[in-house]
Amino acid sequence: MTMQQAAWRMVTVLGVALFSLPVYADQYSDANQLATERENAGQLDAAAAVLENLAPQYPQDLALALRMAWLRFRANSYSRALSHYQGALRLSPESIDGRLGMGWTLQRLKRCEEARPYFVALATVHPNLSGAKDGLAACPVPPRVRVSTGALLTGMAYTSHYLRLGGLAVSPRMELVLDGKWLIGAAYRYSDFFLKPTTTVTQTPPTPPMPPFPPRPPMQTVTTTNNDFSQHEAYVQLGYQSSRFGLLGRYAYLVDSRGTSSASHHVGLGLRVSTLGDAQLQLATSLYSDMTIVRAAPTWRLPIGKGFAVQIGGVAQLVSSRLLGSGNLEFSFVRDSVSAWAGGSYGEQLRPAQLEILVITNMSERIAASAWGGIGFRLPHEFSLLFEYRYDRLRKLPDVTQSTESNASYITLGLSKAF
Repeated sequence: MTMQQAAWRMVTVLGVALFSLPVYADQYSDANQLATERENAGQLDAAAAVLENLAPQYPQDLALALRMAWLRFRANSYSRALSHYQGALRLSPESIDGRLGMGWTLQRLKRCEEARPYFVALATVHPNLSGAKDGLAACPVPPRVRVSTGALLTGMAYTSHYLRLGGLAVSPRMELVLDGKWLIGAAYRYSDFFLKPTTTVTQTPPTPPMPPFPPRPPMQTVTTTNNDFSQHEAYVQLGYQSSRFGLLGRYAYLVDSRGTSSASHHVGLGLRVSTLGDAQLQLATSLYSDMTIVRAAPTWRLPIGKGFAVQIGGVAQLVSSRLLGSGNLEFSFVRDSVSAWAGGSYGEQLRPAQLEILVITNMSERIAASAWGGIGFRLPHEFSLLFEYRYDRLRKLPDVTQSTESNASYITLGLSKAF
């Protein structure tokens, strides 16, 4: 290598080094500037995404982790915000912003049991920190005994049904939560079903003449009778619940006034695990006089973001050695004091005992498909209001001559109060 070539190579290396030095700094500055522009435009998720592309190059940057977390929090992307706050606390466990952000993010994710220790610790060391005091107000220490009571009123309507016209049902209920974890509940449901009226024709034979009166011709009398029957259901449940786990045992007793079926007994178990979303498994066994039905209903609710979530699941029933099944899908939205949901299912079910929502469908028809939707409100003074609509498509019964394909509609209004 000549002296000239060596000199040229040195100049080249130094040039590359000099021009490379500000690259990373410029990249950091440009990303932060672009994130600020998108933040000012209200594009909070987009601003966070810019910084998240930059973050792997700066794994020890606490300020960057906190800014990404705050942007995701303000965008209501709480799961992503939680991940960033966890990263910030790994870098600096004593960070006030990190611990405060963790507490509020967990609170927004309805995990107050986990959020409360962050607020307590901060309020102890920094008694004037308003964020910690507000956090304790949002996630107060639960009372030793908490009572919730309420009632549901349901109107029922049937079209093209061979027997039913409609009905009304009322369901008072009460729950006690001890130490924020142990649950005891009881409910009663009374239903009055309106049936199609029956018509009776009575034929009176003619009477012979009785002088001086002429003979009386035959007479026909038509009598229409309105019919109904009532149904009584009693429920009890006992179990343990926390933000991450729940286990509930249930029992229900049902009897109706028709006299065509004996009382039935229903036992069930509900399991919930909340790690990635909410995974639940509802089990129930219904003991009827004419059959036994075993029901398993797994569901998995996954958060989408900004308060939206999707739930997928299914139902399997074992009925007299035969297997019935259905699948369901539901979308939900929860924001502050408002919640809404809508979903549907397809597939056959027979007399489903939905002990998790305190409803037993004691009818012979097979439910072929369903659709539902509702909205709930949390009102001041611990009141809650609920409105829901449900539709069932009922199959024709092969062994009942009068039976036809029919529709069932249910409208429910609920009011509850917690103490």
